[in-house]
Amino acid sequence: MAPKVTEAHVEARKNQIMQAAAACFSRKGFHQTTMQDICEAAELSPGAVYRYFDSKEAIIAAVCGDNQQQTFQLIDSASQEGGTQAVFTQLADAFLFALDQPEAAAQLRVNVELWAEGLRSDEVRELMREADQGVRERFAGLVARAQERGEINPELDPDAVGRTMIAIYTGLVLQKAREPEMDVGPYVQAVLALYGGGFWQEMGRNLTKR
Repeated sequence: MAPKVTEAHVEARKNQIMQAAAACFSRKGFHQTTMQDICEAAELSPGAVYRYFDSKEAIIAAVCGDNQQQTFQLIDSASQEGGTQAVFTQLADAFLFALDQPEAAAQLRVNVELWAEGLRSDEVRELMREADQGVRERFAGLVARAQERGEINPELDPDAVGRTMIAIYTGLVLQKAREPEMDVGPYVQAVLALYGGGFWQEMGRNLTKR
């Protein structure tokens, strides 16, 4: 009788394959990467890989879904901070300053590949639309609560602010992917100044002091 495969083993094997695939996607792009490339990077036979994913597209969708869950967790964790300014600072650490870490370089390229694939694949586009909606809803909720406390201009549309926050992150990812030597620090300081009122001289608050 064959030993029972545990759920933990299945998840570990899936993660192994997704990590190998992400490394391949980062080096070669989605369309240049073959299933054989993924098998070799994962050090698994084709049969073992196909046991968990029936196509390269299924692996792409899984990578997209995994990124989505990690993003949600980071936002939810940051949202536990006290005041809204502290939350914004925590979000900057989690999403913007993190892009200066050496290990972020590969993920940057994968993100750009995912965005490009979303223009071609209906499945990936839908996954990314759902991810953006989830992020936007979390940001909008954060803004709405701050408006209720009198911290943020009540005339601003929370959803529009959420879209703006996503655009700031997306823009930085694209710039950093093109210019790996770019120093993220000044970019983040400018973003925090814009959100904290320190952009204009007559404004007293300034979030750029860390």
